[in-house]
Amino acid sequence: MKPIKSSPEKSTKPKLLIVDDNSNNRAAISYWLDGENYEILHAVDGVSALKITETFLPDLILLDYNLPGMDGIEVCQRLRSNKKLSFIPIIMMSSYAPEANVMALEQGADEFIAMPIMPTELKSRLRAMLRLKEAVSESTELTKENKKLQELDKIKSNFISKASHELKTPLQAILGYTDILKEGLQGELTYPQKLMIKQIREAGEQLLTLITQLLDFETIEKGDVGISIEVFSIESVFSYLSQVLTPMTIKKNIKLKFVSESQDIQLESCKNLVERILLNIVSNSVKFSNENSSVLITAKELPDEIIEFKIQDHGKGIEKSNITYIFDKFWQEDDSITRAHGGLGIGLSVVEKLITILNGRINVESKPNKGSTFTVLLPKEFKTNKPTSFNGQSLQNVV
Repeated sequence: MKPIKSSPEKSTKPKLLIVDDNSNNRAAISYWLDGENYEILHAVDGVSALKITETFLPDLILLDYNLPGMDGIEVCQRLRSNKKLSFIPIIMMSSYAPEANVMALEQGADEFIAMPIMPTELKSRLRAMLRLKEAVSESTELTKENKKLQELDKIKSNFISKASHELKTPLQAILGYTDILKEGLQGELTYPQKLMIKQIREAGEQLLTLITQLLDFETIEKGDVGISIEVFSIESVFSYLSQVLTPMTIKKNIKLKFVSESQDIQLESCKNLVERILLNIVSNSVKFSNENSSVLITAKELPDEIIEFKIQDHGKGIEKSNITYIFDKFWQEDDSITRAHGGLGIGLSVVEKLITILNGRINVESKPNKGSTFTVLLPKEFKTNKPTSFNGQSLQNVV
């Protein structure tokens, strides 16, 4: 049989290939489906059926089990072995072989019809196979799109990492020269010049912080976070936070209140990661707090060897509908936040990932224009690959 070539105009009708050496069967099926809006192609044997699929891709195939020469099973196997063909539902038909249904399904057919069959049943089975094909096609497309997005995300991450490294080195040099000028090592500066150097220094430090955040974020995304376990006190963490955040709090006249509700709390964990977690949260609280307000940072020991940190501010708060998204990378409530406070929207994403690494969890309670409370729970003793249990509930990977 001469292969039927596709029309240059794209047809919206589903294409059905009927492969049967019996012309009466082909005619009967075509007649039954006359009002079903199929574009029907005919093949009298397996060889012509395979030839048709080279130039005309059907949406469904009705395949006779007992074909002359190359039987239906071999045709089915060859169709399934061709990786260039997208998924095509194959319905095998037979009225003779009693075990044909098992053989057909094992060799790649998606459905089996024992002939004779009622027209209504045939129509229903074809519709079911079309739905299956559509579902598989959609899933395949989603998989392809997801793969593309992953590749684009990888390209973006590599670009951010390289660009950040390239920016960091000259920026550090600029900051170094501002220190030289500020100290008068190249001659005494006038008062206006000192103010300019101060502004340059502050802007440079802000940019350096953003670059460092980006580099940290990419390191965490790649899973390259180093964990160094040591025993340390809560007081030492509080002291670090106070020292680092003092310049930021002075600008807005915000008071940091550190309270340890349990005596001599010590952790056996990664001090660097704990400090980074709390620094990100507290600096966010300071950033979004009103001037002349305060931020309360508390720590206490709970049952089951859990340490609880709470950071409470009196800032702008977060809408309830947005709390779900605050840990998404690069997410911010609106553009006005970026303009007013700066930042890239990755601080809390970093926090969530670091807390997960330390087998902890974080909870947020917030009311617009009232403030927010972040609660961080960490195991007193960090154990690799062992989820922390609190009141019988696993805390790992819970936000």
